[in-house]
Amino acid sequence: MNRFLILKLSVLAAVLSGITEARAMTFQEGPWTLNAGANVTVLYGINNYPGKYKTQNNKDDTFSSVYLTLSAAYDFNKDYQLAVYYLPNSDGTQYLKNYRASQWTNQAYGTLKTPIGQFQAGMNYNVAYQFYTGAPAVGPLFVNDSNITDFLNNPNWVRNGGKTSFYPTLNSTQMNSDNIANKFSYISPTYYGTKFGFSYMPKAYSNQGLISGYAPYRNKEAYVFALANQQQFGDFSISSYLGYGLYAQDDKDYTAGISVSYKNWTLGGSFRRTNTDGHRHPVSTQSSSALTPAYYDGYREGKAWNIGLSYTYDKLTSAVTYFEAKAENSPNKDQYIQFTNQYQLNQHTALYATVAKVRFEGLTNSAADNNKGYSWIAGVSISI
Repeated sequence: MNRFLILKLSVLAAVLSGITEARAMTFQEGPWTLNAGANVTVLYGINNYPGKYKTQNNKDDTFSSVYLTLSAAYDFNKDYQLAVYYLPNSDGTQYLKNYRASQWTNQAYGTLKTPIGQFQAGMNYNVAYQFYTGAPAVGPLFVNDSNITDFLNNPNWVRNGGKTSFYPTLNSTQMNSDNIANKFSYISPTYYGTKFGFSYMPKAYSNQGLISGYAPYRNKEAYVFALANQQQFGDFSISSYLGYGLYAQDDKDYTAGISVSYKNWTLGGSFRRTNTDGHRHPVSTQSSSALTPAYYDGYREGKAWNIGLSYTYDKLTSAVTYFEAKAENSPNKDQYIQFTNQYQLNQHTALYATVAKVRFEGLTNSAADNNKGYSWIAGVSISI
């Protein structure tokens, strides 16, 4: 570990220790409620991998992030509330090796709650993403769109010289193709544990999301529909959801997930399938430019699934999770399994320890298109 890294971690640790007793700020005055909060995460990992993949990894790596939550709500009465949210985040990584959720910067949107449902408008996630349930996620590394790729580099999710992003495989079982593109959404009231949602995006395709802005689509609209259900049977709690997305009237996106909790145990999993009609915009099997290499849009016809089990004992939560994604038109395939532990030190401070094993397969057998190995990661997260 070099001196710069030791200094960086020491400064961050000092900052974190100084805010452990802070409190999220909430201000209420009449019908107004104002909230402000923050989360700071620092992780350090050591990698181990076969020599063939040496160029694909760092011996040790760090990840740090800051997320802010700012909101203002106005209650007209008990049935109507208007609220606005601003959720900026900043990642401490100096060089963007991978393109993942924590790099997607700002969310800014408004909501209107009424007796007939909730209306949303602005830069936020679609309803299928919001309804998602699946493998239990413990800590900041996630199961979907995992920050594991910060430590063990995935060639299938890497940027091309900083110009654009390519995803030959799906990086999530969540419907995240449009990310936080501007959209209008509606979520119905809950009836007998079930609710319905709909999202419309006038422009879903950009480098903000999974789909590259260089894709030659003319119709950039997207529509998403989702159902979610929550049921309680004694000590059992069951959550499930279904999602369907129609992108550019050519790409189809299907998602489903279920999670079953019993006392301190949670077992969950989810599945995603994408496909195209194949007539107007088939998957690019050949390179048309440096910005669109062969199979750069292979995620448009593929599948992904995850499964996991977690257990909570007092302040400790542990989870074993598995994620796999495969592009149907190429050999591109991603697999990773991780054992993650979170210890809630106090109301605001959580400690993490994770062991991850990955295997990423690309178009060839060379190290440039493949990677595999282990990573041992530990860190701290402060929420105020």
